[in-house]
Amino acid sequence: MTKKEKVKQIIKKRPLRTPAEIISPVREIKLDSFQENAINYLENGDNVLVAAPTGTGKTLIAERIIEKVLAVGKGIVYTSPIKALSNQKYRDFSVLFGKDKVGLITGDVSLNERALLLVMTTEIFRNWCFANPEMMDNISHVIFDELHFLDDRERGTAWEESIIFAPVHIKILGLSATVPNIKELASWISEVRQQPVEVIIEKSRAVPLELNWITPEGDVLNESEAEDFITQFSEKRKGRTESSFTSGSGFSAKGK
Repeated sequence: MTKKEKVKQIIKKRPLRTPAEIISPVREIKLDSFQENAINYLENGDNVLVAAPTGTGKTLIAERIIEKVLAVGKGIVYTSPIKALSNQKYRDFSVLFGKDKVGLITGDVSLNERALLLVMTTEIFRNWCFANPEMMDNISHVIFDELHFLDDRERGTAWEESIIFAPVHIKILGLSATVPNIKELASWISEVRQQPVEVIIEKSRAVPLELNWITPEGDVLNESEAEDFITQFSEKRKGRTESSFTSGSGFSAKGK
């Protein structure tokens, strides 16, 4: 079977993609202890930083506090480091809480900017702290997703300035999977805002992390199989190179 025929066979076996259904989340679920602790602190009016592995349910903490804030008619801001993630969260929250309650502001797009729940990039929030502080009077919380971007030099000081200059009545919820010095960060936030900051650390990984390698042919290999594949591929390539060099290096000497 030629490579072209193999590709056709693979494509033929692929099932047709059907439109995804929007499934309403089940609200009555049992929370993990770190989620309960974080939500309790937020309800008590504290600032909270959460460090937990990807897939453990950090976003659920944000959803619960959003739900409680909206229920009392207050506003809340959800920031993300990139526009693509902001767009995704806007769609997710529109399904969860109703499109009329959610707005999106990314610089390129401005939708329903008077909504109680505003999704925006961190740079936009920082700009609001300087230019539109009066529009934040009714906002009770700001959620910084992917808080580890605070140390990203290419993104400048948007996170630091947002934390320093956010109105004092706004409480902070910071979420990240990769903040090794989260206690030092909490200490700094507490100092610049003159408010206590609670730290929640969860180390257990709910979704197992497993690494695999994919060959150009689409085969999935584990570590030992990948090592064998690389060794065989390197030897085969080396053999082709030596063969090409030998066949192309024939010289003939002609005397005068």
